[in-house]
Amino acid sequence: MANKRKVSKVEHSNKRQKTATSLGWKECSIPQRLDDYEGFLGLEEVEDVEVVRDSNGRVTFLAADEESEWNGFSDEESEAIPEEQNLTGFGVLEEEKDAETDVSAWKSLQLSPDSLAAVARLQFPKPTPIQKAAIPEILAGHDVVGKASTGSGKTLAYGIPILERFLENGKKQSLALILSPTRELAQQISKHLKALCASMPNGPGIATLTGGMSIQKQERLLRTAHIVIGTPGRLWEVMCAKEETMQSLQRSEFLVLDEADRLLSEGQYREVEEILNALKWDGNETERQTLVFSATFDKGLQKKLSSKSSRENKRSMEYLLTKLNFREEKPKFIDVDPVEAVATGLKEGLVRCAALERDVYLYTMALIHHTERIMVFVNSIDAVKRLVPFLQNLTLPALPLHSNMAQKARLRSVERLSLAAKESKPCILVTTDVAARGLDIPNVDLIIHYHLPRTADMYVHRSGRTARAGQEGKSLILCGPEDMGDVHRLASKIHNGQKIRELGLDRRIVSQLKQRTAIAKRLADVGRAKEKVSKEEEFFRAAAEELGRDLDSLDELSDKGRQGRGRDRRKREQEDAKLSKKETTALRAELKHILSQRVNAGVNVKYPSSSAILNESGPFMGSVQLDW
Repeated sequence: MANKRKVSKVEHSNKRQKTATSLGWKECSIPQRLDDYEGFLGLEEVEDVEVVRDSNGRVTFLAADEESEWNGFSDEESEAIPEEQNLTGFGVLEEEKDAETDVSAWKSLQLSPDSLAAVARLQFPKPTPIQKAAIPEILAGHDVVGKASTGSGKTLAYGIPILERFLENGKKQSLALILSPTRELAQQISKHLKALCASMPNGPGIATLTGGMSIQKQERLLRTAHIVIGTPGRLWEVMCAKEETMQSLQRSEFLVLDEADRLLSEGQYREVEEILNALKWDGNETERQTLVFSATFDKGLQKKLSSKSSRENKRSMEYLLTKLNFREEKPKFIDVDPVEAVATGLKEGLVRCAALERDVYLYTMALIHHTERIMVFVNSIDAVKRLVPFLQNLTLPALPLHSNMAQKARLRSVERLSLAAKESKPCILVTTDVAARGLDIPNVDLIIHYHLPRTADMYVHRSGRTARAGQEGKSLILCGPEDMGDVHRLASKIHNGQKIRELGLDRRIVSQLKQRTAIAKRLADVGRAKEKVSKEEEFFRAAAEELGRDLDSLDELSDKGRQGRGRDRRKREQEDAKLSKKETTALRAELKHILSQRVNAGVNVKYPSSSAILNESGPFMGSVQLDW
């Protein structure tokens, strides 16, 4: 397996042209998980080989001799050198000086000086309740099942004991395997653990295995990794690829399931079960500590709000716990939130709206909270793709996040929201439930449930993106007539039957915003329709050429297959796609003019009661208050 990569001049000078047969091939073991080899006899690999293709398409190989003479450094910076953290010199001294924190509250946990220095550098003066309860039990060697609300510090609750084991046993590989339900949570766990170990010159190696990234690079990171963090799909793929990887992970001393209830979701559970079965193979499971953490363990919270029947037994937390091979008959169960499922600093409310008025109410709430960081949760990717351009047309800083986005684009949206929070700038992230768990974005002020979540535990996780670490936050449901029954069931599960407060919103304000939202929605629909029709025309044109048919005849066949609302929607899309550039420009100009005018929130413009009303800034003329 030759590696195509860029090399520095010094590296290139040490390589000579070789034939494929003269390369240093090494035999690889075939994974024992393969059931049928189908005549496959063996597998060999080669490393540190550059594949070069000349102008005639001829392929040659460049490889270093076993004893190459070092020719010195190149003047150009090598692209193969990974970015290093600034861990030495005066920069670290200044950093530590600025981060002086009293960590005497941590001493009762009997942590090592290195761990105490790490939490001091991170400026954590005292452990959170879940950390204070879980760390001693894990250090004592017990299996732990921990329940705590989101934002309570669960990552360090298991991260610090793993670090303590590393410091105790030295550079032993295969120390911990951490399962995460989403890519974003896996990246965030990695970020937190790397920050914890950043001041240690010989800290543990950390490898993050997620989809959307180069699998070859991730396999290289595994060679020096003590802690492996992965999503089930990519982790199982890597485990099956090489026998040595499978054997290494089977020797892990810790197995951690973070956000365990989400690992039950459709599409992931099969891989989770395969991984758990594979980890039992070498008999080391009796020496392995198993740690399970989540914000919800109540089976009732996982039940669909629209369903009156209980969830399948195979999708329950009880079933997952039976699949885990705890080394103790009864693991330590730690519940630091025995009563409240949501954070104590969270204010909840709902706003009633008609089924076709969600967009204007969403815009109204975004305008009222125009200086804040907002996360809008929807139940479909299509809704994200529709709402983001709609809000952007209204000059609001909206960003998308959903599972069909490329990994780099997903991370970019999260980073932009984090940067806006850090700089106290407004930002709106429109997302599916892919962002409902684990993302630790500080200073998110408001959660808007554009669609009601399908389960009560998902409401807990969505709302947990705000009011983190003891801060305050708000969670708002846009409630249509069809949602009232589900809202009552949600309140009964979360708050033992207490109603969620209904917020009074002046409908006169909403009425003033309908014209601008209608134009913004039309522009968003036009943009999506043009893009969709363009893709369909390209598809039909290629199909017509392949079949030798006229393009118009295929269009007729396509239209005949559509009936009812689907056909009406198709006609609307075609009408939107035919809107001329001149008409689109006119709509944008009209919207720009409307947006330049402030919204009257009940002020008599002819006889203002205070000159301050005329001088104030913001989208409203007057004040708009919600009774949270």
